[in-house]
Amino acid sequence: MITILGEHISLIRPSLDYQCRIYKNEHPQAKYNCRPKTNKENCGRVIAVCIKLVEGGIRSMPTPATHLQVCEQMVNDFNNVIRIGWQLENGNYVWQ
Repeated sequence: MITILGEHISLIRPSLDYQCRIYKNEHPQAKYNCRPKTNKENCGRVIAVCIKLVEGGIRSMPTPATHLQVCEQMVNDFNNVIRIGWQLENGNYVWQ
């Protein structure tokens, strides 16, 4: 096809390159029906508030209590406390 300018149309307006198009129905879909993974080691009910001492001992009080109450009643020097944490009903400790 010849244009007004006397040139072939492909010289004035070249054809576009191929563009891969993704339509709405081709997009990947998220799967929400999968069961969530649970970490059974660190989940459960808290039965005691604990502190860990420098010499390796663990002092704990049953809940309801605070870490400060455990330190005041069971430890002479606060510098001996390494970590604070909780004891779960399955026997595991969660340290902070």
